[in-house]
Amino acid sequence: MRSSLWPLQAAIFERLSMDRNLNERVTGVFDAVKDIKKPYVSMGDDDVALFETKTSAGEVVNVVLHCWSDYNGKKEAQQVIDLMLQALTKRPLEIEGFSLCRSELRGMQVITDIDGYTKHGILRMRYTINN
Repeated sequence: MRSSLWPLQAAIFERLSMDRNLNERVTGVFDAVKDIKKPYVSMGDDDVALFETKTSAGEVVNVVLHCWSDYNGKKEAQQVIDLMLQALTKRPLEIEGFSLCRSELRGMQVITDIDGYTKHGILRMRYTINN
C-alpha cells in the first residue's frame, strides 16, 4: 500500500492555485506562510484512515484548509471559503496515481482568531481514495 497524502495535497493546491475566481480575491494559496498579506489560503493538517473491501483498498483522507482575512467582519472570509469550496467541487480532483471515489464537505466555519481581529475560515473536506 502507498499513501495518497502528497498527490492529494498537490491536486488540491493546484486546483485552488489555478482557480481564477478564488485568486481574484486572495493574495495566494500557500503550503507554508510567513508575513503574507491577507486575505490568503493555506493548507492545513490532514488525517488518514485506511479501508479495505473485498475488491479494493484505500484511504479516507480528512483535509483541513484555511483562509485568513483582516476585513472588519466575517464577510470576506465567508466569501473566500465559499470560493474555495466551489473550486474544489466543480469537478472531481485528478490525483496522480490514485482513483478518487468520493469527495464530500465535512464542515465550514469562520471564527475570530486569537488576536481578536483576524477572521479565520476553516474548510473541512473528506476524500475517499482507492490505491
